[in-house]
Amino acid sequence: MSDASPIHWQYGGIARLSKGETIDKLLNSCFSTISLGYIGLYEVTKLMKGVSHTAPEGEEFSVRVMQYLRETTDRWKKETGLGFALYGTPAESLCYRFARIDKERFGDIEDVTDKGYYTNSYHIDVREKINAFDKLKFESKYQPISSGGAISYVEIPNMKNNLKAMEEVVKFIYDNIQYAEFNTKSDYCHCCGFDGEITINEQYEWECPNCGNKDHSKMNVTRRTCGYLGENFWNVGKTKEIKSRVLHL
Repeated sequence: MSDASPIHWQYGGIARLSKGETIDKLLNSCFSTISLGYIGLYEVTKLMKGVSHTAPEGEEFSVRVMQYLRETTDRWKKETGLGFALYGTPAESLCYRFARIDKERFGDIEDVTDKGYYTNSYHIDVREKINAFDKLKFESKYQPISSGGAISYVEIPNMKNNLKAMEEVVKFIYDNIQYAEFNTKSDYCHCCGFDGEITINEQYEWECPNCGNKDHSKMNVTRRTCGYLGENFWNVGKTKEIKSRVLHL
């Protein structure tokens, strides 16, 4: 029904349908997209090949997987006239839900179900040590295959004293990849006035490193997930993923 998202279907974002009207006719002739989302390219490569998809054998396998998914959506599009596309899912909540379901079904599998989360779309494992330029260059080959959308990121510290480095990365992004972002931290503790990075302790609780405050209502924690800055204290799987992230600059 158009009522599901009025700004898209009723107020001109996509169309101007009436309230209560169905959107079916606007799915034909590829006017709109229907995305096949995927997550965990790193994990499936690790499971099938025993290596990260940054290894030569893993890269060849992961590209074949992606091309198969893309060819499938292209075939569906041709057969149905509907706008099927392949979407690199950021997986803010699915990263935990899918990993939990698979762990219940298959048990602990090293570097696959034992981490508590799956890796977003085609991204390099958040724990893998790699510099920003190499990461963006590597991930750039997967974005054109993801016809429904994709995003890459690099994890950075506070760069206010090294804006030149930020400028160089922005230039590199412009020349080498379709869509990328910076992940940085912007936190504040209302108990002690700490203005820095509020950390995740070994119990996966957000904790002020200065005064030990763990009360969510007395701290601001901002992290970039799903391509956007957010402050919502994520589920345990996403929290584990955030804790595991390494810096790329």
